[in-house]
Amino acid sequence: MGPLALAMAELDEKRALELVKLALREEKSPLEIVEECRQGLKVVGERYSCGEYFLSDLIMSAEIFQEVLRALEPYLPVSSTPQEQPNKADIVFGTVEGDIHDIGKNITISLLRCEGFRVYDAGVDIPPDVFLTLLRETGAQVLALSALLTSSFEAMRRTVQLVRMMAPKPPVKIIIGGLVNERVCQYVGADAWVREAGEGVAICRRWLGMRVVRGRAEKIMGL
Repeated sequence: MGPLALAMAELDEKRALELVKLALREEKSPLEIVEECRQGLKVVGERYSCGEYFLSDLIMSAEIFQEVLRALEPYLPVSSTPQEQPNKADIVFGTVEGDIHDIGKNITISLLRCEGFRVYDAGVDIPPDVFLTLLRETGAQVLALSALLTSSFEAMRRTVQLVRMMAPKPPVKIIIGGLVNERVCQYVGADAWVREAGEGVAICRRWLGMRVVRGRAEKIMGL
């Protein structure tokens, strides 16, 4: 575990922010910084699950992470600030109908925006038809669906089926994340599944034919 991840895991806000500033001075990418923070947040979740941490600790870890994102804000594209929803987007991202979990979704969106992608955050408990409408309105080429409840897999499947039938051309790529695996991916009909946020970013970059140039995403010629 890296020092920043350790500081996050230990809920040491002062140390974490110092390490973020040091990483920025060393010209580390926002993606690297946020990913290490995510590793620390994962430890916090594990400690909460085994009774070592309490709900107040979970809340504190989320607040520290928000402070980290604020420190990174000057290095992010203007269109990716949390207050804005892009009129045109590369990716529509949301938690499917019947599920209100959003921590993993929010972290992944932060990573994608750090990389310069235009991401429309659809929110949580989103019905299939709303996802379809957002894809049409934003022109997004990728749909990212999150679910942590097994009971919401059916809604995820309905969403994928609707998008396959009704989405405008070219076909939209669909990636799923959360409490998923290859079997769930095949059941719902998605193109890919991930458990790690960084892996999801890499897949989206490949699908969209993007490369990161000085903190923004650029289209690779010919793709």
